[in-house]
Amino acid sequence: MEDIMQGTNAAVSDNRGYKWIAREIERLDPEKDFAEIWRLSTTYYVNDFVMNLVYTLGIPAFTQPPAGSVVMGVTTEKAIKKPQKRTDDTLQHFWTWFEYGPDDPRMQASLAHVNRGHAALAKRSPGTFPARDVIYTTAWIGANLHRLRLSVGLPGFTKNQQIASQRYWAAICRQFWSEDGLVTEYPESFEAMLQYIEDYEAQPWEQVESGRVLTEAIIKQFVDAYFPGPLGWIGRQLYLSFQLPTINGLMQSGKPNPIMKWVMRKGLWFGLTLQERVFPDPKLSTPEKARRKPVRPGQHIDPPTAEVKCPFPGATSQPSIPSADSSGCPFHAGKANGEANNSDLRTN
Repeated sequence: MEDIMQGTNAAVSDNRGYKWIAREIERLDPEKDFAEIWRLSTTYYVNDFVMNLVYTLGIPAFTQPPAGSVVMGVTTEKAIKKPQKRTDDTLQHFWTWFEYGPDDPRMQASLAHVNRGHAALAKRSPGTFPARDVIYTTAWIGANLHRLRLSVGLPGFTKNQQIASQRYWAAICRQFWSEDGLVTEYPESFEAMLQYIEDYEAQPWEQVESGRVLTEAIIKQFVDAYFPGPLGWIGRQLYLSFQLPTINGLMQSGKPNPIMKWVMRKGLWFGLTLQERVFPDPKLSTPEKARRKPVRPGQHIDPPTAEVKCPFPGATSQPSIPSADSSGCPFHAGKANGEANNSDLRTN
């Protein structure tokens, strides 16, 4: 435990001062320190409520193609029948990825477990995990806080954060399994990530009942967790106010009340402004705070893991992804050097 507590803050001095996070982000080199920049940009200001909101906004976005909502809402039904467990299961992985970064064995083992689950589901429901959707999902996670800030009138990510976000999520995406083979054709810049997201969201996705049912279950989990009983309508308005109108329409969720939308957006602007400009920066990240509690919140229990295996026949299985010269595998080379020929990395 002590090693974990010390390791996550190794890059930051004990004498950090009143407002230290933005200064540290701008001091670091995004080409080399992208994982640390991402960790600083997310795990200190993002709490459990915000992470749950990210999940609530994200799942309907990730399941715009009908196959996605069918597998989550019909095939597995976990999001319907065990919504809080489904949320915690996903966010346990997210927190691990955000905190440790793409080169850490803990992150790699967490993602290996996700890959194993996706591969198994794809056998039952072919066409559910194409590379197109993997790229969109990781790009959405990497850019959504930037887009959200801009939408309420705040500055988006700094240049350092934009570069780091692209490098970070490109490195993670190269470790994702997809039905098209290893994903390597990742947008080459943050601007390209944003364009990819916009193009994906502009597709004329088919409106299906499974999308409506899944989205209602996702919203209900968020509302039940943070806005119980008579406060439920506030939680729903919060979701509708920050979700894209096109996704609200696709999932048949309705439109936000215009006054509530204005209130919600001004509230987020005010809260983030206080957090970033007035209140002192936290000394501990959200995961570190969770580990200090007598009982960890569900989001912060260590996620299930799996052995990290190369997806190519004949490669040697390793406990973590080794360097490029350890096996000659193009998966390792692509991960280590950020360069790979996508045509060589397709599974047959």
